[in-house]
Order: sequence, then C-alpha cells, then structure tokens
Amino acid sequence: MKLNNLDLNLLVVFNAIYTEGSLTKAGEIVGITQPAVSSALSKLRSYFDDPLFIRVGQGVKPTAKTENIIVHVQDALAILQRSLEQPDSFDPSVSSRTFRLSLNDISEGRILHILMTKIHKVAPNVKISSYYTSRESIQHALAANEVNFAVDPFPPSESEIKKELIFEDEFVCGFRKDHPLAKEKNLSIEQYLELDHIHISGRRTGGALVDNALSKLQLDRKVILRAQHYLITPEVLKNTDMVLTCTTAFAKKHNLSYKTLPFEVAPSQFFLAWHESNDKDPGHIWLKKLIKDAFTEAKLK
Repeated sequence: MKLNNLDLNLLVVFNAIYTEGSLTKAGEIVGITQPAVSSALSKLRSYFDDPLFIRVGQGVKPTAKTENIIVHVQDALAILQRSLEQPDSFDPSVSSRTFRLSLNDISEGRILHILMTKIHKVAPNVKISSYYTSRESIQHALAANEVNFAVDPFPPSESEIKKELIFEDEFVCGFRKDHPLAKEKNLSIEQYLELDHIHISGRRTGGALVDNALSKLQLDRKVILRAQHYLITPEVLKNTDMVLTCTTAFAKKHNLSYKTLPFEVAPSQFFLAWHESNDKDPGHIWLKKLIKDAFTEAKLK
C-alpha cells in the first residue's frame, strides 16, 4: 500500500467512525452526509482490504485491524491538526481560538465560572467548549486533539498522556442545615448506615469509593436515590432527610452542614490530563495555568 494512493481526508472519516461508533454521527462530526460516509468507508475497506467496522445494533464496532492502526492514524491527524492550529506564539488579547475541555458536572460547577471570569478579562474572543467525554474515549480524544484537556479521577495510563493532580479533598457526610444530625456532636458508623443516602454515578450499577471502604468492613449503606449528577442533590437534600457523601468543598459551596465520616475513605482526587504533543504549544500552556489557578481558587472558597 502506498500513501499517495490514499485520500487523506478518508482518514478523518475513519477516525470519526471509530470515535462515534456510528456512520450517521461520524457524518455529523465531519460535516458530510451519511451516504458520503458510507462511500468513504467503502474506499477505506478497499484500500486496507478489511471490513474495518462491523455493524452491531444501531452502530458499528471496529475490527482487529482497525484497532491495530487507529492509534497511528489518530497520532498522525493530531500532528497535522496542531501544525495548522498552533502558532509560534499566543496572544490571548487577540486570539479567537476555541479550547475543548472534558469536564463532568461537578467540575463544571466547581471551576467554569471562575475560569471564564479569568479568560474574559484577558482574552475576550477565546472560546471554551465543555462537554463530558467517557473515560473509555479520553485517550483517543486527547490524541486526536478533539479534547485539549480532560479532568477525571482516573485519567488514561498511556505514557503519552500527561497528568497532574489538580484537586484533592476529603469526603464528608453532607445534609441540610436543620437536619436532625446537625445537633449531634459526631456521626457514628451505626447512624451513617441507618441514614437514607444519595449515590451519584453515571452507571446503572456499582458503588463509589465510600462503598468500597464499607465493603472492606463488610458493611453496606442504604441508598435511596441513585442519580447521574451531583448538582441536582442540593435541592433534594433541602427538602428531605437524605444525606450525601461528598467533598468538603462541595458541602461548603452548597451551604450544607456536614460531619466527618466515621470510617476511613481515600480522598477525592481529580487529575488534569493532556497529550504530551501539546506541551510546547503557547496557548495550551496559557490555558493550563488558568485551569490550575481556577481549581486552586475553588478549593479556597
């Protein structure tokens, strides 16, 4: 196979199909019709002499050959993209660059208002796009420069992904100000287990760090509400006797009373992750400092 026999635009489509797992969604990302995506895939299949993707349900899954070559394709696309996007210098006062962040709801609530205030003061035309990227997709998204920074408790372990601990805080038991627990001096483990708990998770099943700690003691808490987003919990707590195991910073920010947990739990940690190829990009360096400053400021409030 010779490179001059391949239209490089097909690799952009190839990566979009892999990332989205759907020809229709890939077309939306690339900006072409679904038939055009199908035509591109047909050409790629002929070039690589492989199906590349197998239809499963409403989407597609990559073949073994695709899994073997996708990282190299994404690295090549990332290099080309950065060569077009990254100038030798970065002037925030005149830049209109768009930076893409992967943040969950609690990280958005924690720092976006601080970060945008900082950016608006010195870079009025810089744009931020914040959306959650699944943990399984972060490595590919960073490598392909679809995401510039990701904030996650469990960043990718691949060597080309750089990461830095950006937030750490202790877990506490949070509840409304006039909750019966507010009159107690301490919270016993018996009381904790009797309480009605809210558990936040994007998954249908499975526990959190606190549940892992309890399981080591052969104990279980009583989860009454399982929801996807932390930011809905203050309203729920305000009108019920439920409790939420959350960070101290979250409890303070949302005016919750809280008690120290009566058992040991590893602290909440969030890491800032990025692809090593962005290390020398002036704009990337500039935004990384602002993100770090925003997390530091959020912890102090």
